[in-house]
Amino acid sequence: MGRVRILEGREVLVGRSVESTLVLTDDGVSRRHALFTLDGPTYSVRDLGSANGTFVQGVRVVGTRVLADGDQIQVGPTALLRYTVTDEDQRALLEQLYATSVTDALTGARNREYMESLLASEISYAKRHGSHLAFVLFDLDHFKRINDTHGHPAGDAVLIAVAAAIRDEVRKEDALCRYGGEEFALVLRDIDLLGARAMGERVRSVIEGLKVTHEGQEIPVTASVGVAILKEVPEANSVSIVRLADQRLYRAKELGRNRVVSA
Repeated sequence: MGRVRILEGREVLVGRSVESTLVLTDDGVSRRHALFTLDGPTYSVRDLGSANGTFVQGVRVVGTRVLADGDQIQVGPTALLRYTVTDEDQRALLEQLYATSVTDALTGARNREYMESLLASEISYAKRHGSHLAFVLFDLDHFKRINDTHGHPAGDAVLIAVAAAIRDEVRKEDALCRYGGEEFALVLRDIDLLGARAMGERVRSVIEGLKVTHEGQEIPVTASVGVAILKEVPEANSVSIVRLADQRLYRAKELGRNRVVSA
């Protein structure tokens, strides 16, 4: 919600196919759904024989429809776009507002709402293409003890340091999200269980090696990690993969913390 994309070039293909210029992973969107074409100063839109149609201002597009500033474009049953003619300053503001809406204010990681939306989208992609998808859930050990011993500002410093360190370890296409409290998650595209476990071990090792200092005191930090991949869960949905990773995270806690469980 609120993501900004710039239309560039004379033609912009919209669809579920990865060859599309603007990829929409919604299952109600056809592989080649609609085509935006630059005609003079503005774009027009044409439906490409999609299963669920393309609508502008609630009216189904038959033939070609010239777009006006502010038009709402519905692609399939649920994907809604707004066409806006804007300048660089306004675009930058819109992008900043979007970034703020999907980012955890304390740690700079993506927030849980973003994670849930991304996970659903990535699962849809993985199921269509038969590719891997991994979900890694990690929780800082004895975090309440840190807050009780050193104070909540120290706990915040630990969370910030952990997020910054893990962000440096992930690929551009991966997402670090704050799941809640002292729990974080990684959504990893096209990684099998072996690779996901390796990433989980890297997360554990990086956190264990952190030197977090607050008001002159060094605070030791460790994390327990649960790893799951989509192909392990029969239902192949976000609830199931999160539940499995969560079960393995708690198993890591039971086994003594500061460890990774992936099976």
